[in-house]
Amino acid sequence: MPAFYIEQFEVTNRRYREFNKDHRYPPGEDDLPVTFVLKHEAEEFCRWAGRRLPTNAEWEKAARGTAARTYPWGNDFSADRANINRPSSHVSSNAASCQLPLAHASRSKLVGGSFSKGVSPYGCHDMAGNVWEWVSGVWWDKGVLGINIGEARGILRGGAYSYSPLQARTSYQGFEALNTTCHDVGFRCAMNATVKTK
Repeated sequence: MPAFYIEQFEVTNRRYREFNKDHRYPPGEDDLPVTFVLKHEAEEFCRWAGRRLPTNAEWEKAARGTAARTYPWGNDFSADRANINRPSSHVSSNAASCQLPLAHASRSKLVGGSFSKGVSPYGCHDMAGNVWEWVSGVWWDKGVLGINIGEARGILRGGAYSYSPLQARTSYQGFEALNTTCHDVGFRCAMNATVKTK
C-alpha cells in the first residue's frame, strides 16, 4: 500500500467547531471526540483541513501494524488498554445499529490518549474503543449473482465505549447508512505521503 499519514487522535469537538461554527455539544466536552457526524460531514471536514478520511485498508494497517494484531497492542484483550465495555455477553452483534449506551456500561467518551497502553504500532490512540470511526469506503450487500443490492452503507472501524472486545478488534467492520449517524460515531483524518525531491 502507498505510504500515508494518519492522525494519532480522533477529531475533537473543539477542532470540529473551528470548521462548523454551528456545531453544538455539552459543556466541558471540548476535548472529547466529535460524534453525531455524518460520513459526508467527516469528509468535508477532512477536505477543509487539507486531509481525507483513511481508506479501510489504511485504517486497519495503522491499527494492527504488519503483525496482524487482534488489538492495537497485541493479540490478547486487556481492559486497561481501551475505552470499551468489558462484558461481551450482553452486546448485540449488530454493531452498526445506533444503540443507546448499555444500561450496565460503565464508560462514556473520554479524551483521546486516555489509554496510553493501548497505542497502535504506529502511535495511534483509541483505535480500539472510544468512538466508531468512519473510513472512506462503502459497503454493498451482494446478491446471489454478486450484484450490489440495496443501498451503499458507510464502514465504521474500531468499536466504541458501549461495545464489547469483539467490536474493538482491528479486523472488525461495522456498517451505517450514509444518511445516519449516532452518539458514538466520529472519525480521524489521514493524508497521502509526499515524496521529497532534491
